[in-house]
Amino acid sequence: MADERTSEIVDQVRDDHSRLDELFSQLREAIADGVGTATVTDLFVRLRTSLEVHLAQEDRVYYPGLRYLRPEHRRMLDAFCAAHDDFRGELAEIASALGDALGAEAERRIEALARHFEMHESAEELLLQRIDDELREGLRRPA
Repeated sequence: MADERTSEIVDQVRDDHSRLDELFSQLREAIADGVGTATVTDLFVRLRTSLEVHLAQEDRVYYPGLRYLRPEHRRMLDAFCAAHDDFRGELAEIASALGDALGAEAERRIEALARHFEMHESAEELLLQRIDDELREGLRRPA
């Protein structure tokens, strides 16, 4: 993972986050517009699938290499992975709540998940940019 490759990872994560934010936005708008449980459930399934793929990619592809390259950031990367497990649990609970009907509890949980994910992705992007900057600086230093 050289300087250019790390920058690609930062860009990819940001792009994924933007795409996920859009899915969250569509889901929240559908709920606010009262489109019905079937449409909300379909949107939720799209969001859940996309989010789970994204989290798995970070956990299994990006973060192991970054832990190796920048072990001083291991604790934060591990904390992000733990948060990913929390997101997976919350997604499962929301899916169960949607199975019954779209009620206030499901709406509240979706809103809370969206806010939690927004904070999480901001922290993640900041750390990934910091790691990228550190790696770039390390490549510029004379040996």
